[in-house]
Amino acid sequence: MGTLIDRPLNVLEKDIKSYFVFTRDNLIVACGQLHKFEGGFAEIGCLVVHKDYRSQGRGDAMLGYLERLCVQSGATNVFVLSTQTMQFFVERGFREIPPEKLPPSKLAKYNNSRRSKIFLKKMSDRDLDADELMWDR
Repeated sequence: MGTLIDRPLNVLEKDIKSYFVFTRDNLIVACGQLHKFEGGFAEIGCLVVHKDYRSQGRGDAMLGYLERLCVQSGATNVFVLSTQTMQFFVERGFREIPPEKLPPSKLAKYNNSRRSKIFLKKMSDRDLDADELMWDR
C-alpha cells in the first residue's frame, strides 16, 4: 500500500483502538492512526490508501476524519511524519517544522535515521463545520 514502518503484531494489538479504517465490501480502502500527546499535540500516522482507490479523495476523507477527532479531543496541534508524501500534507495546510518542535515524549522516540519530514497543522473549531461543532465533546 505504501511505505510504513513495520510494526510487530503485539504492538498493533496494543494500539488497535488508535487505528481507524475505511472499508468497502470488506476491503480495506484506507487507514490511519491517531495518537495523542501532551501539550495539546496529536499525531496522525499510518495514513495509507489502497492503490486501487488512490486519487479518489479517500486520503482526504481519512485525513479530514482524523483531524476532526483531533479537534473533538481538544488537540490544538496535529503533526505527521512523512518520508514520501510531503506535498500531500503541505497542500492541506501543514507546514514543515524541526524535530525540536515535537512534544517531548515524541522527540525522545524520534528516529533521525528515517529522515522523516515533520509537518504541523494548527487546529481550531474553525476547522469544523456547523454539524461537527455539535458533536459530544
